[in-house]
Amino acid sequence: MPYGPSPSEESLAKRLRKPRTKSYQVSIELEADDFEALNRWLARAAVDLDQPLKTMTLARGIRAMIRAAETDDAVRGVVLDVLRTDQS
Repeated sequence: MPYGPSPSEESLAKRLRKPRTKSYQVSIELEADDFEALNRWLARAAVDLDQPLKTMTLARGIRAMIRAAETDDAVRGVVLDVLRTDQS
């Protein structure tokens, strides 16, 4: 008797597994005011979510902001307005 899942169970598990994605490291230059604003925002988010501040990394905050701008038209509009203002 063979051990482990049957071939059909094994292939189903492989199909259901989340595909691996490659991560990218990005570095940005922020003015001191922007860096402080980002850190204040993360600190407020930690309080609002009742999570330890150490879990609110810069990368986590920026990823959340990217997802919000990508999926929410209101957020997207605000970001576009900021970009327009910065361009002027």
